[in-house]
Amino acid sequence: MNIYKLATIVAFTAGLAQTVHAADLGSGISLNTELKAFHKVDAETNHVTVEPELRWTPAAGALSLYGEMPITMYETNHASGNNFAVQNILEDGNHPLLEMGVEYTLNADMMLYGETTYNFNGDGKRGEIELGLSFSF
Repeated sequence: MNIYKLATIVAFTAGLAQTVHAADLGSGISLNTELKAFHKVDAETNHVTVEPELRWTPAAGALSLYGEMPITMYETNHASGNNFAVQNILEDGNHPLLEMGVEYTLNADMMLYGETTYNFNGDGKRGEIELGLSFSF
């Protein structure tokens, strides 16, 4: 039965995905949005998330600052007890997590980065700060 629910959700979100896309807002600011529908096999849960990202890249282009907030729209067996999880987004314990970071591109394969999170739930604490070097090949 869960596979049928996921198939329905994927079909619905496929239509939405065509309208959700990146938008250049000018002055190096862009709004990027990712919409995902997925099934967790071990947990036996279905999910639909939307992740809006606001990114600023100065004219030079090597530096990029971003903030993003993954929002759970639908999740079977959600902690709130409601599968349509977005209905509970204003309740403490269900607020989305803010992810912030900075990236500096060294070359086509290497990037320096720093990132952290901020949790709006409970006492509202900053997450671990991660600083690193990313290498793609």
